[in-house]
Amino acid sequence: MKNNTMKTILLSVMMCGIFSMTAYAQKDAKNAKSEITYVSVNAKLTKIHTKEDLDKLGKIELTEIYKERISIISEIVPYLALHPKPGATLKEMGIPQTTENSSHLEKEVKNKAAYIGSVNETLDDIIPYADKQNIIWSILFFERVIQEADYNHDGTK
Repeated sequence: MKNNTMKTILLSVMMCGIFSMTAYAQKDAKNAKSEITYVSVNAKLTKIHTKEDLDKLGKIELTEIYKERISIISEIVPYLALHPKPGATLKEMGIPQTTENSSHLEKEVKNKAAYIGSVNETLDDIIPYADKQNIIWSILFFERVIQEADYNHDGTK
């Protein structure tokens, strides 16, 4: 009898946990949908590389860094005139949050994801043919562009 009671309690606790996690995940999904932005919150450098750091890496690792930089550039460059900060809302970009503007935003997010996916697929196939030093130069160049975009027009961060 005690064994059955313990199993019932354990099962009840597990079910409550599952329901709580599901509710939390749905809440996060709703918040994420309402907070989509032209410039993804992930469009930022997590590490700045030196030529020496990159020289130590193989083409596979360099390709991953290269693709990440392409993704960030694709996120920020088209919106430099508005507000290139990762996660900037329509309001922060000075764009009225109308139905039409929200529709443009949703379409842009989908198109950008398709574009970046296509570019990454192509790069996986062709980067092995690139000279390693050209890949390194490109990564360093992209990082400088991203860092430059991270500054306000008055030169402050």
